[in-house]
Amino acid sequence: MKIRSNSIINSVVYLITLVFVTISCQPTITPQPVADFSVEKVTGSPGKIKLTNKSLNAKRYQWLFGDGRASTDEAPEIEYKTDGTYTIVLTAKNDVGEDQVSNSIEIGGLVKYVTAGFDFAPVSGSASRIQFTNKSVNADRYQWEFGDGQASTDANPIIEFKANGIFSARLIAKNGNSTDEVSKSVSITGIPTSGSVMFYTNGRGDGSDIEVYVANAMQGVINTVQTSGVPTSCGLDGNVTFQNTDGNYSFYAQSKSRSWSGVITVKNGECRMKLLAQ
Repeated sequence: MKIRSNSIINSVVYLITLVFVTISCQPTITPQPVADFSVEKVTGSPGKIKLTNKSLNAKRYQWLFGDGRASTDEAPEIEYKTDGTYTIVLTAKNDVGEDQVSNSIEIGGLVKYVTAGFDFAPVSGSASRIQFTNKSVNADRYQWEFGDGQASTDANPIIEFKANGIFSARLIAKNGNSTDEVSKSVSITGIPTSGSVMFYTNGRGDGSDIEVYVANAMQGVINTVQTSGVPTSCGLDGNVTFQNTDGNYSFYAQSKSRSWSGVITVKNGECRMKLLAQ
């Protein structure tokens, strides 16, 4: 009898232990997050709002405030700078998922802060003239600096650059309450970096060729005659063309019995003529 009784007792203990172990080994189920929050304005501060996070089962948060700003704080503080209607989005997350909710709030009565901005584009048909288009918000006065010594107070200036390069264009936008500024790089290419002067003559004179020297260096020999008018372009055969950057250059020319001297002016992008008159 005792043996049977002990067997029954042992069986019962085993079953209880098995049930306990089975129950205790069941995995803990993490519930999905539920995003929720409330928003209210702060008295006395027209742009300031209070956010109360009411999310359930969340470990992490992502806020978007509708004005380009964001936060991962649980209950961030936010103050808007410009009147408008803003949609606030909260994403609540945990290890098994995420949930999202949004609320809108209208902000009014704020001081209008300036936001500076502009675009620019070349004027059609020109490598050096740039149209600047003002994109500033809440501004009524402007100060432009273009990185080459030029400046303007126009709202939308057109500027002509004199040389190739990368220039930092800066706009300072203002109103009675605030100032903001922005800079952008403007790349200028395609402006001619040299010019030409062509020497020619209108008669044979003593019948000899004319040697031409510019800046103490011989440039060539004139051995043709332009009997009337002016040559149509630089670089024509039989004449002498001097090419260089902007500036004034001394020259000297001589034939068998005649000589000429003086100063020529080179202008970038231009073809100029110098007559050695007979």
